[in-house]
Amino acid sequence: MKIVEARRWLAIYFLLTAAITGSYLLIFSGTFLLPLSPDDATASFQILIPVLAGQITVIFQWIALANNTPEENDLPSPIPGWAIKLPPTLAILIVMLAAVALVVSNRPGVSSSMSPMTFKNAVTFSVTILNSATIFLVARLFPKKPE
Repeated sequence: MKIVEARRWLAIYFLLTAAITGSYLLIFSGTFLLPLSPDDATASFQILIPVLAGQITVIFQWIALANNTPEENDLPSPIPGWAIKLPPTLAILIVMLAAVALVVSNRPGVSSSMSPMTFKNAVTFSVTILNSATIFLVARLFPKKPE
């Protein structure tokens, strides 16, 4: 993976994830697609979306300021591709699995039920994964513009 590909992948990932996850939490709370109270959906939104928005801001700020040469963009990434793609992919999978488990377990006639707190914990865990990985990724893949 080249540096330019890693940067592009992260920018697209965070933009799409923020838009899709934020929309899902806002639109479907209190419905069978997201059986959370408005308060629980708002809490989940407030946990996840600021992190994603912050990462989008850092990445897009770098894109706006970057004046890289084609040679620099074509350099191999200093971080393996799996270390770039796996943490954000795992984070979104955790949120998606928690949402599916919440929907399925809260259907009428199902004996077990997943609590909204468990869903919020899954969101918090995803944010932890994103933060720990992104702190390193952004520093290595999106350096400050030379003064």
